Amino acid sequence: MRALSTYGAATLPSLLVLGFFVWFANWIPQTRWEPPKVRQIDAGASPAELAVLGQAIVRERGCLSCHTIEPGTGIKGQGRGPNLAGLAERRANGVTGGAATLLEYLVQSLYTPGAFLVEGFSNIMPASVKAPAKLNREEVAAVVAYLETLGGTPTVTVATLPAPPDSAPASPSTGGEAVAAPDDPEAMLEAFDCLGCHSLKPGEVLVGPPFEAALLRAAAEAQDVSLAAYVMQSIVDPRAVEAEEFPAETMPDDYGTRLTAAQLFAITEYLSAREGGQ
Repeated sequence: MRALSTYGAATLPSLLVLGFFVWFANWIPQTRWEPPKVRQIDAGASPAELAVLGQAIVRERGCLSCHTIEPGTGIKGQGRGPNLAGLAERRANGVTGGAATLLEYLVQSLYTPGAFLVEGFSNIMPASVKAPAKLNREEVAAVVAYLETLGGTPTVTVATLPAPPDSAPASPSTGGEAVAAPDDPEAMLEAFDCLGCHSLKPGEVLVGPPFEAALLRAAAEAQDVSLAAYVMQSIVDPRAVEAEEFPAETMPDDYGTRLTAAQLFAITEYLSAREGGQ
């Protein structure tokens, strides 16, 4: 009996620790961060009605984190992406590049933004049907209608919206998330669209901070937390600590529900262990 009691006392701390990790692993996917709510858009909405909804979507989904609407400043503006003010008028006045018509150009820009790059801007915009915007077809039509009003008159409807280019996904992509294996962290970063905004290359800055261990470590020290804790928090609660030089709304805040515990730990460990961007 004494041996049994000693064994039970020795295993109690281990069981408590195991119980904590089981609780934590089940808690992570159930956190309350929510993605932008999908708007219910009537398939028969008029171009003018779509444009009103599109204006709200552009502001809600983080588009203005990189694009600006600055009348009178031309295509450059002060944003990371082209200035949207007067977009329709510029195209009507003969600005070339990309698809032939304004409507086709806007659809191309939303579905396959890397197909044509305005001179002076980098290929940093993810497809609008992927994170962080994650637009469905009706929402794409609404955004296109709104962009048509920036120097022109909206004409598009859900029914007349051109089909996406052959290389573009037709709806938000989630299939890769389900098969993203924790034993391949880089594949997970690709599957969850992380590398569209964060670079694995030393010194390369896209939309968000690069994945460099030294930079992450410095940020963690500034918050007086461990590197792993800082990385995990940045993934599941990106609004907790925001870098002034990077857009605040661009990082999706729903990874706490999309990542499993195993995926989160694998990504955290991988990013925490990278040295010199290698």
